[in-house]
Amino acid sequence: MGDVIDARGRPCPQPVLMTKAALDEGRTAFAVLVDNEGSAQNVSRFAANAGCQASIVREDGVFRVEVSRNGGGSTPVHTGDVPITCNVPAARTRTLVIQTESLGQGSEELGRRLITQFLSTLAANETVPERVVLLNGGVKLACQGSESTAALRDLAARGVEILACGTCLNHFDLNGQLTVGRPTNAYEVLNLLLQGDVVTWG
Repeated sequence: MGDVIDARGRPCPQPVLMTKAALDEGRTAFAVLVDNEGSAQNVSRFAANAGCQASIVREDGVFRVEVSRNGGGSTPVHTGDVPITCNVPAARTRTLVIQTESLGQGSEELGRRLITQFLSTLAANETVPERVVLLNGGVKLACQGSESTAALRDLAARGVEILACGTCLNHFDLNGQLTVGRPTNAYEVLNLLLQGDVVTWG
C-alpha cells in the first residue's frame, strides 16, 4: 500500500474529506488511519462509492482503511454524494455523589433497598459515571456487611473509580472495613466536584 493519511483524532466528517481530497488528487493506493469504527465505515463506504476497493483492518485500537483504485488509473474519479454518519457520544456524568446509605425519604428500610437496586441497575447500564464518591453515610455502602458492595464491585470492574470519604470512615469507625474502592479526602473531592458534570443521590 502506498501513502498513509493519518486522520486519527479528526472529527467527523474530516476523515472522509481527506479521503476525497486524496482521490481527487489522483492517488491510486493509500491507507487512511482513524481511531474509531464509525469513521472507518464512513471512509470505506465513501471509497466504495467512488469506485475503489476498500478494506478495514484493526490493529492495536487503530482502524486502517486500505483504499485502492480499481484499474489503478490516475484520472480523478467522481466521488458523488455519500451519506456520512457522525456519531455523537452520549453525555457521560463524570461524578456520582452518594451522601447516604438509603435513597429518598419516608421509609428507611425501603430507602436501603432502593439504593441497592439503583446501584445494581447502574452497574448493568450502558452508560456509567467516571467515578462514584461516597460521603457521610454513603461510605457504609462500600463497607463490610453492605448489600451494595457487589454492585459497587461491578462498577469498579467496568472502570468506575469508587472513592470513600476518609473523614466519614473515621466518624463511623469503619477504618479497615472498606471492601471496594479507596479512601479519599476533602481536597480531592472538592476538585472533582469543581470539574462539573455531577449528579447527587441523597
